[in-house]
Amino acid sequence: MFHQEYINPSKLIVNEDILKLFNIVEKHGGVLRFVGGAVRDAIADIERSNIDLVTDLSPSEFSDMCDDEGLRCIPIGIQFFTIGVMVNSSFFKITSLSNEDDNIKDEWMLDASKRDLTINAVYADDKGNVFDYYNGIKDLEEGVIKFIGKPEDAIEYDYIRIMRFFRFCAMFGKKIDRKSLKACIKNKKLLKKISIDKIREELFKIIMAPYAVRALELIFDNGILDFLIAKPKNLNNMDKLNKIVNDLNLDKNIIRRIFVIFEPDVKRANRLADIFRLNRNQKDYLINLCNSKLTKEDFKDSVSITKSIYKYGVDICRDVWLFINLDNENKNQIIEVLNIINSIKISPFPITGKDLIKLGADTKLVGLHLDILKKEWYDSGCLLTKDELIDKYNNNVNKLFVCKKNK
Repeated sequence: MFHQEYINPSKLIVNEDILKLFNIVEKHGGVLRFVGGAVRDAIADIERSNIDLVTDLSPSEFSDMCDDEGLRCIPIGIQFFTIGVMVNSSFFKITSLSNEDDNIKDEWMLDASKRDLTINAVYADDKGNVFDYYNGIKDLEEGVIKFIGKPEDAIEYDYIRIMRFFRFCAMFGKKIDRKSLKACIKNKKLLKKISIDKIREELFKIIMAPYAVRALELIFDNGILDFLIAKPKNLNNMDKLNKIVNDLNLDKNIIRRIFVIFEPDVKRANRLADIFRLNRNQKDYLINLCNSKLTKEDFKDSVSITKSIYKYGVDICRDVWLFINLDNENKNQIIEVLNIINSIKISPFPITGKDLIKLGADTKLVGLHLDILKKEWYDSGCLLTKDELIDKYNNNVNKLFVCKKNK
């Protein structure tokens, strides 16, 4: 189906270099089109995905064209008919149509038939004209995520398409295509043949998507990833968290979402870190969330909050406060405490062992004195100054002297 000037070209054109490439291909008798994510997201009016381009020029024809025009051509996937090209300072990846059947009259439709989902098989040119071979626009508008052709055949072409089905359900899905879902369930064992890294990448994208809970329910209720990960305790908590995060315009954090989905103890957090291939900082943060023992009492006033921040850090305190308030509809109360958390700056403990030695402390007792003073400083909400701590030290020494004298 052809839609003339359906998309505003500015949603697809990233710079003048891509227009130059379109003009060069046309000059050499070829056709160049955008395809997949960039077109899909332009239609859905969301942030643009990476740009994928398709041409009806063969790889050799495209390479010859680049030579004629003085463009640097890079063969990055010849077996998949894919070539990279530098236009000025811009790099673009172009795939050639592969017509393996001479009886196929429309090679663009053939190319579309090999793609995974109807919403990803929509093409557009640099004028905004759209070419939709499998009603992908209608499916996108209605929120229907379904495979092209027979779902089993689409999955057989690339097993990771099972996860991609759920990923796009998490992004756009409002209705479930039962045939596609049934095929994913039937063939779920094929995911065991896929690298964990690929599954992890798709799962990350699902967790960060707008309708993640809906997609994750489908995944776990149907045992899609039973071989890898156990069903979470309470998926609905993520919807509650997302509402708070969106209402308060906070950053979207993958570790925060993993924690609220799985509510792990330390042992499971380590397991999740392995499954998700978390880097060291991400793993440490997840485990620190598990180890935090904060309750509402730890946020009752500025002194309590300061003590919590000293012990766990600002980020942990902020996130735990969000977790505590998943069912709290008093937005102002949540914001009030978040503002306090963000405003508190804790200075380092202001006194050292050298300071105590200068005051005449027994070197053997310096560590003990420091521990006592640090506790008093912590109990004050980390507010006692160096002079106040010295006064505390002197009082403690005097008390100790009196006790010894009385004995």
